[in-house]
Amino acid sequence: MDTKIIKKIQKLLSLSESSNEHEAEVAMLKAQELLVKYKLSIKEVKEYKSYDSKIQEKVTDVTFTKAKWKAQLAKVISENFGCYVYYKRRRINTIVFFGREEDVIVCNLVLNYAVDSVYSVVKKLKYQYSKNGYSTRGIENDYSLGFIDGLEEKFEEQKRNNKEWGIVLVKDKEVVEAHEKIKFKKKVTMNTAYRGNEDAYSKGCEDGKKFSISNKITEGEKEEHIQLQSK
Repeated sequence: MDTKIIKKIQKLLSLSESSNEHEAEVAMLKAQELLVKYKLSIKEVKEYKSYDSKIQEKVTDVTFTKAKWKAQLAKVISENFGCYVYYKRRRINTIVFFGREEDVIVCNLVLNYAVDSVYSVVKKLKYQYSKNGYSTRGIENDYSLGFIDGLEEKFEEQKRNNKEWGIVLVKDKEVVEAHEKIKFKKKVTMNTAYRGNEDAYSKGCEDGKKFSISNKITEGEKEEHIQLQSK
């Protein structure tokens, strides 16, 4: 069996139990599609345990200097997909995920999707504010903080309503042990303060709660499968 495909279906089956009706439907449909494509049964997938999945770090394309909200966003995502997150520092900070191969793939997909979503809305908000003669200062920061809080609330609701979500959350014992062996030079504070734009924060919170993770995971499946076949 292809471990990556099995793990992908397992993730989708977990997401299909989401309290978000649309997200659950999309995840289940994609899971069913993959089950048929690879001639697998739900029982086989649920009972399958991988012992050869690599533990690795994934250096993402997401970088930042002042936009520390990206680090906070990555932390929320990593904690909800069984991974750790840290940063490589030179002139800029680069976000890195650490965990099982299939989990860091998901974290990377979701982070990129979330960052793109944030920037898309922030661009529209800044345009509207400028058009109406208002300052755009702090919009990105406060919308992003709201988005992160909303996303975290979404995850918490999923945990309350769906015991199976624990499959996605738990860090593998070997991942924990491997992470403990990494020697970090120093700790970096990534906190960022709310700047008082209540409307931007509220909009971000609302969008974070609605953010559909399964859509990005399913969108990424085709590209990842092509990459797997080329190895």
